[in-house]
Amino acid sequence: MEDVTPLNLEDSPKLFGMRYDQLTWLVCSLIASTQLYTWLSPINVGGQDLRLYLCILIGGIGPVYCLLTVNESGGNWEKVLNFYAGSSIYVPGPDPNPSRFLYDEQLPEFIE
Repeated sequence: MEDVTPLNLEDSPKLFGMRYDQLTWLVCSLIASTQLYTWLSPINVGGQDLRLYLCILIGGIGPVYCLLTVNESGGNWEKVLNFYAGSSIYVPGPDPNPSRFLYDEQLPEFIE
């Protein structure tokens, strides 16, 4: 059977259900973490090898990026962070846009 699904050019191209930027972050973080684990000498602190935890942290960057950008682009998260972390001052006063209200609207009269 022939595939008759229409091509949506506005949609981002996907591979394995992820966009290419997500797939790149995932693969690069996993490759970097495994290579870093093999290149580093053991870092013993208190009887624990810290390079394992460091490499798990670096390897987790890709999946976290995929989760944060699952439905939106990175610009959306920048807007969200600016909304919560940005400084904004609200000064009470008159409405800056008085034309938003309908002054000449005919309202129905309700009789009891």
